[in-house]
Amino acid sequence: MKRWIWVLIGVMVVAGLVTVSLYYIKWPVSKKNIENRENVEETKTWGDYTVFIENRGNDDKVLKIHDANENAEREVEGIVGNIYGINWSKDGKYFLVNEGTSIVKTTYIVPIDNLEEKASIRTIGDAIFSPDSNKLLIGVENSKKRAVETELNGTIDLAIYYINSKTLEPLLESDEYTDYFPKSWNDDNNIEYLKSNNGKEENLILKYEPSKEEVFMNIILLEEDKENARKAIGLLPNLDFNRLEKIYGKDSVLNLLEWLSKQDIEEEEDIINLINLMDDFIGEEYYLFIESIGNVYSKDKIKFIKALSKIPEKTEEVAYALHDISIYDRDGENIFDDLDMIVNSKELDSSEKRVGIDLINYYAACST
Repeated sequence: MKRWIWVLIGVMVVAGLVTVSLYYIKWPVSKKNIENRENVEETKTWGDYTVFIENRGNDDKVLKIHDANENAEREVEGIVGNIYGINWSKDGKYFLVNEGTSIVKTTYIVPIDNLEEKASIRTIGDAIFSPDSNKLLIGVENSKKRAVETELNGTIDLAIYYINSKTLEPLLESDEYTDYFPKSWNDDNNIEYLKSNNGKEENLILKYEPSKEEVFMNIILLEEDKENARKAIGLLPNLDFNRLEKIYGKDSVLNLLEWLSKQDIEEEEDIINLINLMDDFIGEEYYLFIESIGNVYSKDKIKFIKALSKIPEKTEEVAYALHDISIYDRDGENIFDDLDMIVNSKELDSSEKRVGIDLINYYAACST
């Protein structure tokens, strides 16, 4: 009898432990679980993240995101109301969602790694991510008076919104009779749009031509490759660094210069391009840039002097730059040894030696 009592007690203990375990286990939430909820109106998944719209009743809608890694969900603060139209960027770094009930709506762009850093812009029609995920194709109302009275005061331009800098640029400007609506933007940079003119509609396509700044950034984002680096360096003299920041954000020039300082620059043409760019930078950008000059000089002084001899008017400026980064205070550098090397070099002709000697003399004069 006692044996049965102990068995019964054991069964009850096990049952109790199972019950407690089931209570505390955090069962995984899947995309399907979310889609099947009665109050979920829309979902979009990219990788481990599912963004969804939850209706709390009476059209009180909120935006939430579920992280499969953490098995947790949270509300994206500040995005409520009549929200709809979730869409992910192609690289999964951003998602967008729309809010509003009229033709002009608010489009929110949310970075997945920092939900609080969301941006918003007023748009008309679809908001479409570019293939590189750095831009949006949108319709925006302009200030031109419409020929025919409608809900809008102005007509609709086709425009590019730069996500990193939060700036806008017209792509096609409409007149008082015309509206443009975005349709698609494919991987070949073909932009499809709808042109509406006095009730007549046409589906048209234009080829988006990336700027030199976009071509440059696309090159340096590729895998490390000497030929790619050479192409990028060849574009440097023609870059508009203000436009680069407009497209890629305020730190993009510093990121470019950081990349440049790590490149193995050997070709004479590339060294000349580098030297000619010295006047384009000030402050932190200047010091990061001349680090590249110093690296090239330290690696092969003969090759550097040969390149500098093609633009001898830059000799004094280069000497000051090398002094600004104290190149001859670094381990392995000796100004007297270099002067002797230049004077006795069989690789330099007399004019090249003159440039090299001037460079050393200008550097030495900076220290007196």
